[in-house]
Amino acid sequence: MRRSPAPLTLALAGALALGTAVPAQAADVRISGEDRYGTAAAVSRSFTGNPHASVYLATGEGFPDALAASAAAAADRSRVLLTGRDELPQATLDELENLGTSTVHLVGGTTSIGTAVEEELRRRGHSVLRLAGEDRYATAVRVARVLFDDPGTVFLATGEGFPDALAGAAAAGSAGAPVLLVGSTRLPEPVRYALSAEGTSLPLRPSRFVVLGGGSAVSDAVLDQVRALGYEDAVFERLAGPDRYATAVAVGQRFSPGGSAAVVAVGDGFADALAAGPLAAELGAPLLLTGTGATPEATRAELDRRGTVDRLHVGAARPS
Repeated sequence: MRRSPAPLTLALAGALALGTAVPAQAADVRISGEDRYGTAAAVSRSFTGNPHASVYLATGEGFPDALAASAAAAADRSRVLLTGRDELPQATLDELENLGTSTVHLVGGTTSIGTAVEEELRRRGHSVLRLAGEDRYATAVRVARVLFDDPGTVFLATGEGFPDALAGAAAAGSAGAPVLLVGSTRLPEPVRYALSAEGTSLPLRPSRFVVLGGGSAVSDAVLDQVRALGYEDAVFERLAGPDRYATAVAVGQRFSPGGSAAVVAVGDGFADALAAGPLAAELGAPLLLTGTGATPEATRAELDRRGTVDRLHVGAARPS
């Protein structure tokens, strides 16, 4: 499900088309809109792939469903756009029209994306597939089962917070792997069923698990519960740092160790980074996180380690 990364210069050209000026002898571009919906649309316009690929639509008001959507979009060489519960923002509508896409995947149930949004999409001629479960854990399982073809690797992230999974969703999708959400100390029933021998309908039987975040996010007790389902011989790899910024660095070093490009998004909120994940996957670049006022030391050190990098800053603020 992977493809060769597109040249960064093409992505920069897409950003420049938005009216962003790049200083001479620099490749430091900010991609943003008036709000999270406009920013997601601006990121979409920076893609160089097939503009007619399926679009993944997730709520801009919460993070769980969009984490699964970001990984799926990255694997599908597509993009994530955001919506309100009951109304499609104008920026999203404009970008859907600009893309000319025929298929829209709605990720999340009607409490996240209401039927009015689905009806409006159909009225505008889109084919709509809703991927949803009874809760965030079941929705992530549904995405994994429907959109990923017998993945050998599954990423595990806490469903109780967003920071660790932000960078991980981009890496997962680029590796053709879904993200499943778990509790910090328990394995939710939808995940247990999907990974067990009982899960005969579109079963998931990976041989490798990538765990995002430290033990306070996904405890060893959760991993023991996974092993007890018949995964005693599976490979478990934990990627973690002392904070969300260092964890993103660890993910980037593992899955995008080289190259001069980096995508940077604020890690204090989820919206910009969720849209940025598929773009990072397209570029074969890490998604690194920053603060709203300053670049954390872990992120700055990683950018320095990589040398002179082409940085795409996604979001309205670009820390020093």
